[in-house]
Amino acid sequence: MESSFDISTKAEGLVLSKCANLVTNSDLSPRVLTAFAEKFQLSQSDIALLAHPDPQHPYGRRPLFSNDLLEVMVATWTPGVSCAPHDHGGSFGVVRVLRGRSCHRVWKVEDGELSIHKQEHVGVGGVMVCGSDMVHSMGDDGDDESLITLHLYTRSIFHMVVYDQMNTSTLVVDGQVGAWIPDEPSMIWARREGFVGADSFWDGQPGGVLR
Repeated sequence: MESSFDISTKAEGLVLSKCANLVTNSDLSPRVLTAFAEKFQLSQSDIALLAHPDPQHPYGRRPLFSNDLLEVMVATWTPGVSCAPHDHGGSFGVVRVLRGRSCHRVWKVEDGELSIHKQEHVGVGGVMVCGSDMVHSMGDDGDDESLITLHLYTRSIFHMVVYDQMNTSTLVVDGQVGAWIPDEPSMIWARREGFVGADSFWDGQPGGVLR
């Protein structure tokens, strides 16, 4: 009899087999990534096997693949909990809703203020495109089915800027942390009081040297 681990590993393998052309593509443009996400299909039974809830955080992270050109991750969202506003450290990303329905917010950081620029509700099969400098947040919107999403990024995320709304501060966190305030202080690379843009932290382009 196959264990649940073996079965879920097969589901991971199925996703990666669908991503095979992306993994070997040395010219992975936003257009290619978006087109792939729009056509991606997976049965609901396979999606259920990928579920990885983490009730202590806004979502459970299930990383499937990461190299210098591509990162693939499945997120299982905690009902009623949204992640913090954040960017993707200069990576372009797309998110496809596999199950449930998402409330997706795009934020604007201007003159020390963090405000909602756009809000949309995205159902199964819908794709959210995240520009390389976009600040956004996500969560479920109360649908009966729990939210599960597929995330694809052009190159592995080395760091992220995360906005701590409770303490009115801006953090740079390790890219292996989800879009929330890290439990481990060592995962916070830098902090600024108030709400500031990513360029406030870097000497030159994002991904450079912390000031």
